[in-house]
Amino acid sequence: EERDESSGKPKPGDESRERRERPEDAQRPGWERRTSADDRKKRREDIPVDMLLFSCGPDKGQTTLSLGMDLNLDWMSLDDFQKHLNGEDEILSGPPLSPSELRDAVKSGDYMAVKLALNSKEDYNLDQEDVSGMSLSMLAAAGGQDDILRLLIKKGVRVNGRQKNGTTALMHAAEKNFLTTVAILLEAGSYVNAQTLGGETALMKACKRGNVDIVRLLLENGADCNILSKHKNTALYFAKLSNNLMVCDLIKDHNNILSSVAEDTIRAYFESRLVLLDPVFPMACHRLCEGPDFSIEFGFKPQPQPEGSGILLFIFHANFLNEISARLCGSCSVHAVVLNDKFQLPIFLDSHFIYSFSPNPGINRLFIRLAEAPAAKVKLLICAYRVQLQ
Repeated sequence: EERDESSGKPKPGDESRERRERPEDAQRPGWERRTSADDRKKRREDIPVDMLLFSCGPDKGQTTLSLGMDLNLDWMSLDDFQKHLNGEDEILSGPPLSPSELRDAVKSGDYMAVKLALNSKEDYNLDQEDVSGMSLSMLAAAGGQDDILRLLIKKGVRVNGRQKNGTTALMHAAEKNFLTTVAILLEAGSYVNAQTLGGETALMKACKRGNVDIVRLLLENGADCNILSKHKNTALYFAKLSNNLMVCDLIKDHNNILSSVAEDTIRAYFESRLVLLDPVFPMACHRLCEGPDFSIEFGFKPQPQPEGSGILLFIFHANFLNEISARLCGSCSVHAVVLNDKFQLPIFLDSHFIYSFSPNPGINRLFIRLAEAPAAKVKLLICAYRVQLQ
């Protein structure tokens, strides 16, 4: 009999192999010989790859990958799993932690300690910050502690708090390459276009790291490729720094798609009576859930205007699900457009999607007042074109 040299015990799997080779088993009909172990093996083979479970051993630093080989996976239904994600699977309570102990538990990833504390009668300030402005949600995001982050969100933690330098939880997750953490924060309403004091966004940080999946996810959620940092750099500049051609191509393709969708929508709206000459500033993207105000500064260089030409501002309601689509009609969220402290007028009395636009030579400031819509998924595409009637 083959045994493990170090312990003298049979090797794992020998015992089950002996059972399979017993003569009395071999004489049974095939259907009768099926054991519960065979059933479990069959169930394991039917489990999709994305249902692989990770578990931690007694040593928290020791992480093992379990393929369900020693687990009966029938114990957890999809509803039960969703309850676990929401922190509702067990309503447990324990002794409350001090604010600093809770902070340490979040930072170290001690899920059970955080869960017991949050279910206790202690009234915690979940938006507590350290001297740098680092909140509990930021600590969980920076550590990729998804289960803890879900618990905090469920208990009402703010996800759009900022450190003194303007960094948000979403920026921490993007910079640390935590894809699922980024997804959780976006679903919870994190501002994708928030900027640090240096003007950097979560997209810029993801581009710097060269993470294609996070960049794609941010773009699909309305990240603006053309926001400028303090040093006048866009996301594409940071993508080039990472030397990742896939990220660079992703940014370029996304910008091209937005421009193409906008131009096609304008042509369809005007039934080809309007010729688009050139854009006045790079297309901007704003999510309604990120606040009722949008502003941008841009430089303008006057050019000789052909007869019958001028400049129009277009504000599209866009949908980024599956394929990007845009519209210039229907209900509109725009209340007012102000350019250099002067109100711009809609060119159609019944529409607030298209405005007259008269920029000055040099630097201009555009301000748009929008409807309050904190839960809206709508994105706005904002652009100005030199146009000519034909």
